[in-house]
Amino acid sequence: MGAGDRLLIKRKLQLQGSASDGMLLKKTRRSEEGYGILKAKKEAVAAVRLMRFKRIPGGLDIWMDHWLEMKAKMAAEEEEAIKKKKRKRVVRRRVPKALIDHMVAWPFGSGNYLTPVQLAKRSPECRQYYALSTFIDAKLRAYGQALIRQYNALGYAEDEIELTDSEEDATVVES
Repeated sequence: MGAGDRLLIKRKLQLQGSASDGMLLKKTRRSEEGYGILKAKKEAVAAVRLMRFKRIPGGLDIWMDHWLEMKAKMAAEEEEAIKKKKRKRVVRRRVPKALIDHMVAWPFGSGNYLTPVQLAKRSPECRQYYALSTFIDAKLRAYGQALIRQYNALGYAEDEIELTDSEEDATVVES
């Protein structure tokens, strides 16, 4: 029995697997595809929350500190979840086709597109606000593009929400 015969036997055994094995492979492939929707959504929501610092003196510094803290917190939560094996569940919700069509036809953008010359003529506060709004626009656009990429690849798009054990209990009580 040669090496080619062993590979042929392994392949036949894989094909003869039960339906549950097929489901397991399907779930594994789905998780490996990774359209980055959850990550893009978290970053977009965090970026929108940072808008509250726009009119505070020294707000950009506070904003940058807050952004870096948020990124560090996300990394720490991932490490903590691995260590504690805290049960997190990703809830998927289908996005209506009409919304995807709207996102394709009208991509997200605030419409404040200034050239560097125009921006140089503005006040420092205006330039700071422009940088902040451009950053937020980019994050929201990335989230929308992730949904559109998933729709183009699979024929449907699913929005993802991450829940932990405590959040699931609170959701049940509220319902």
